[in-house]
Amino acid sequence: MLTRSRFILINGYHILVDGLFDSIPILLAFMVLSFGDGGEAVGLVVSLGTAAGTAAGLGTLLLARNFGFMRTISLVTATYGAGFIAASYSNGIVTAGLCFIVALSGHNIFHNISFSYLTAQTEKRRLGRVISDFTAIGDIGRIPLVSLAAFAAAYTIAEVPGWRIICFGYGAVGLGAALWLFLDARRDKNPLQETQYGERSFPSFGILRQREVLLAMMASVLNAFSNNRIFTFLPLLLLDKGIDPKVIGSFAFGFTVGSFLGKMACGRFVDRYGPRRVFIIAECALTALLCVLLAVDSLAVIVVIALLLGIVTKGTVPVIQSIIIEPVRENVYGDIFAINSFLRGITDMLTPLLFGLLAAARGMESVYAVMAVTASVAAVPLLLSSGKKPPVEPL
Repeated sequence: MLTRSRFILINGYHILVDGLFDSIPILLAFMVLSFGDGGEAVGLVVSLGTAAGTAAGLGTLLLARNFGFMRTISLVTATYGAGFIAASYSNGIVTAGLCFIVALSGHNIFHNISFSYLTAQTEKRRLGRVISDFTAIGDIGRIPLVSLAAFAAAYTIAEVPGWRIICFGYGAVGLGAALWLFLDARRDKNPLQETQYGERSFPSFGILRQREVLLAMMASVLNAFSNNRIFTFLPLLLLDKGIDPKVIGSFAFGFTVGSFLGKMACGRFVDRYGPRRVFIIAECALTALLCVLLAVDSLAVIVVIALLLGIVTKGTVPVIQSIIIEPVRENVYGDIFAINSFLRGITDMLTPLLFGLLAAARGMESVYAVMAVTASVAAVPLLLSSGKKPPVEPL
């Protein structure tokens, strides 16, 4: 079973990994200014990094089977550390971008194996709370690391740009944390490796032939399509409504607070009411909120909506993790989390392009109208499923 010390350790590395992940766009922006490149390089690097992480996530089973849980976490952290240190010596945005893409390649692996471990080692009656705490704590950790990167990167010390110092410092922390965990991993019995991965090196997509699994995955992908880019395009929607750009930060703050509250609350609701009921209510609420957002121009109302949107969008993260494991047994948790992150990763790569084209052709309001429609149908697959586990798990 999951011990308090192990849960604290996992969350500590979650804070570090997510903090490094969110620091990359900030550091890239200062690199662009330093090297004199175009801002589009930032988006390209982040997109390619997301693609690398999505593809690498399929190798989670291979790494877990060969290295075990703690050594895999150590490897991911070392990859981040090495990528950041190499970026600190870069002399152009191309070199820096390649270093960060390498760093980002382990991001999905970390989350896949962590969700699998927590799910396998937690009592079912407490799973929602454990997953919600894990996802929320990761968000808390992003704030100091991202804030420090944004603040320090703007300064030059002894003719050394601040972004180089931050990259090297964050990289050194990553490598140090990786080395400590690698050495400590010698004491790890790793029950996850023994119970979940067996001899498989890659997830079996054949499991999607099972109707209940396919319906759960459809709900997850529709959820990603409807809400993962709400915050990305929200400033543009507000500008279209004539909102003063100076107050957009208030919406960002409200959305962030709502995200934290949603992750903490929804996981606990899962333990009490079940993931299906919580998910259906959240998607219905999301549809209603998006419709209200499109209809109103009141500043006060939109601030409240931003808070509520954070709750029902990011709050569904722990809910989705519970939904996708409902129709399967423990021996395929690794497959399920890897496949889910792969499908949601593809969705995350496609939606910015699709929504950007739609906004150019029909306006920003049409983007949020599509999100509202998708949210309204995201719960349909769950309404069609029985929620029963199959008697055998064919792989």
